[in-house]
Amino acid sequence: MESEDSHKGDYEFVGMALQPAISITVSQENLKGGGKMVSGTTNRECVLGMDLGGTKIAVAAVDASGEILSEGNFPSPSQDGEEMVKTFKALIGQECGKYLESGLRVRAVGIAAAGYILQKEGILMEAPNIAWRNAPLRKIAAEVTGLPVVLDNDANGAAAGERFVGATRGVDNSVYLTLGTGVGGGVYVDGKLLRGHRGMAGELGHIVIDPNGPLCGCGNRGCLEAFASGTALGNEGAGLARKNPDTVLLRMADGDPEAIDGRMVAEAVRQGDSVALRVLKIWSGHLGLGIVSLIHIFDPEMVVLGGGVSNSGDLFIDDVRRTVSQRGIPALVEGIPIVLSESRGEAGVIGAAALAWEEIGGPPPA
Repeated sequence: MESEDSHKGDYEFVGMALQPAISITVSQENLKGGGKMVSGTTNRECVLGMDLGGTKIAVAAVDASGEILSEGNFPSPSQDGEEMVKTFKALIGQECGKYLESGLRVRAVGIAAAGYILQKEGILMEAPNIAWRNAPLRKIAAEVTGLPVVLDNDANGAAAGERFVGATRGVDNSVYLTLGTGVGGGVYVDGKLLRGHRGMAGELGHIVIDPNGPLCGCGNRGCLEAFASGTALGNEGAGLARKNPDTVLLRMADGDPEAIDGRMVAEAVRQGDSVALRVLKIWSGHLGLGIVSLIHIFDPEMVVLGGGVSNSGDLFIDDVRRTVSQRGIPALVEGIPIVLSESRGEAGVIGAAALAWEEIGGPPPA
């Protein structure tokens, strides 16, 4: 009888056939997750998209129209690199097997993960908030599934997902910024993701906009991420709250400036707090300056803002556009739409799936 703390993978997915699985010992809890399966999916083509995060692993079967046919969320053992790899491997086999049993035809696998990735080699070098290094994730997934596999960072995945089902559908040249704990990005040039010679292009959050600016998580000073992430928004709020003790922000944080985060700033702005309004205006100005540089470099048709902070985009998008208009070269910035992402809810797995469809040459853009 199987023990509670181990699991033998139910399937190994080889080509289009179910084969007996290799034995994978992994925490049983990591293979439990809520999810759903759409009815009437028999014989439909799809890809498997997987979004590897620090708190959860999201997996979905996505068809050529971007519809999610099956999805599930599983706990991420992010503090244990070895367990993370085992869970990743087991979930690939488990979910592909489930899709086969339901009659789906899986064409490819797309994996999106936070971190520095050697895209051509399919290796995740290192990741924030996850204790794994030099993980050959593409090779592992290909061995389990026998399918084409693509691995990329989550920001490139989000950009691909936006082009698949969102604001940049049919747009060949775009810049996508993810605004969350950090700042990431993905760039499309002439219909293709810009990856660079090692597959690590697009670290847009680490362009320097002030060499004397605050320390960034990368170790440098003055990066866009240090000025325009959700973390930076909270830090800016904490700094002004210390000087303005009557602000709503301090009441929200129970008097502790260190507890102020970006969500509190957004809520205080909605309540009309003058300090929070000033914080957001400063933050928006920094974001706008970064976007000016990106437009000057890439000459996109559109700039899209995604990530968790973009959920409050109605509060700052006009200020960002104003800064770009005022500080950019008119011939380059005029007429370039700056918009909020349309695929924020399930951007991770949709993006991973979009990468998989691109890997096998379809579906074609609208």
